[in-house]
Amino acid sequence: MLHVGDAAPTVTLRPIFGLARSVPPAAGEGPLVLCFVRPFASPFSRAVMAAIQARYADFDRVGVQLMVVTRTDLAEARDFVPRYHVLAPVVVDVDGALHDRFGVGVDKGLVRSLAGLASPATVRTAVDALRHGHGRPHPRITQLGAQFVVGPDGRLAMVHYDRTIFERPDLDALLACASAL
Repeated sequence: MLHVGDAAPTVTLRPIFGLARSVPPAAGEGPLVLCFVRPFASPFSRAVMAAIQARYADFDRVGVQLMVVTRTDLAEARDFVPRYHVLAPVVVDVDGALHDRFGVGVDKGLVRSLAGLASPATVRTAVDALRHGHGRPHPRITQLGAQFVVGPDGRLAMVHYDRTIFERPDLDALLACASAL
C-alpha cells in the first residue's frame, strides 16, 4: 500500500480515448487525480461514474486532470464511455498491472462488504447504485476502488483505499487536495 508523501509509481496512463499522461507528471503539468473504480458492469461503479461525470468540469476548471482506472474489458469500456457520455479519460487495466503498482486490492470473499451491509448508509448507497442499472455479474466482483492525488512533484498528496465495494470517492476532498497543490 502507498502512503501520503510516497513517490507515485512511474507509469504511462493510456486512456482508451484521449492523450496519454505520465506519472509522475511532466514539468509544467498540474496535479493528477486517479480514481480506481470497479468494472463498469457493477451498479456501484456506474453510480461512481455518474458522480465523477457530474463533477468532472469542476476538476477541469481548476486545471486538475482526473483519470479513471478500471479493470473493465476493453471492448466493454469502449462501448460504455460514449454510451454514458463519460468525459473523464478512462484507462483500462484488464491484467491488473496498474492496480498492483498502486496496491489496489480486493475484498476477499466480500467479508468487509457483507459485514457492513446492514448499516443505513450502505443500504442508501446500494439503493442509489441500483438507480444506475442493475449491471450484471462480473468475475471481479470483489475488486475494490481507490483514489490518489499525485502532485506536480510526483509525490502522493492524498491516498484512499476503499474498504468495501459500497464506498464511493470523496470527490470534494480530492478536488480540495489537488486544488491546493
